[in-house]
Amino acid sequence: MMNLVKKVVVMSVLIGVLFSCEKDNTIPAGQGAVTVKLTDDPFPFDFVAEANVGISKIELRNTDGEYSTVFEGSTTVNMVGLTNGETETVVTANLEPGTYNQVRVSLDAASVQLSNGTEYEMNADAQGTYSITISPALVIEEGDTSTCLLDLDIDSSFDFQGSWFGQWVSDISNIMGCSFDADFRACDLDQTGEIQGSVTNGGAIVSGAFVTIEVDGNEVSTQTQEDGSFTFIGIPEGTYTVEVETEGSASGELSNVQVTGNGTANCTITVD
Repeated sequence: MMNLVKKVVVMSVLIGVLFSCEKDNTIPAGQGAVTVKLTDDPFPFDFVAEANVGISKIELRNTDGEYSTVFEGSTTVNMVGLTNGETETVVTANLEPGTYNQVRVSLDAASVQLSNGTEYEMNADAQGTYSITISPALVIEEGDTSTCLLDLDIDSSFDFQGSWFGQWVSDISNIMGCSFDADFRACDLDQTGEIQGSVTNGGAIVSGAFVTIEVDGNEVSTQTQEDGSFTFIGIPEGTYTVEVETEGSASGELSNVQVTGNGTANCTITVD
């Protein structure tokens, strides 16, 4: 019996060593890794088929003020549909362990395509570098991969112009042009939680409702899906008020929605 116990212990140690070696082969010794992902705050209308951004460079700044380049090249991402927890990975790169409190994103292109086929390019507007505070800060540990989430508010980044000055565009027939100025937020996705919920009216599910919360003084939004559900990701620990508005002008809100650590807060909001 003792020999059997010894064999089990030895096998457990060997398995642990094998897994450790595999992990070291993935990430070089003395380094960690970061995966950069994109998500969006959607438009409060459905006539945009594509909202594209061209990314040329991503840099992370540590607490000593030093920048490390984790992506340099050219990639274009259609942000439409990257909502309710959907993300797209831009890059995974090795990085020195430490705390990184700012991300610098360089863009070289932006364009939209409407559901009627009309396209607007705003490459000149997009060309520039955007510095975004990472909150909570990104923590890279040796041998582990952390995730930096870039949340682009496409509703405020792509500014549609109407047929006369100051017109609020709510219908595709009013659009005469579009300008671009990126509005990002960033966080360590592994250190934040989620808010998941659903919206109902008289017991019936409500799709297409506009759902908002406030994160670090900034409005973060999404829309309910066909089953009435919604998801916010990258939400720091804290207490939130979830507000809902529907296309038919019904509204509702729920206070004291508590996100703890990297957990998920679940809620149901009734509108009338």
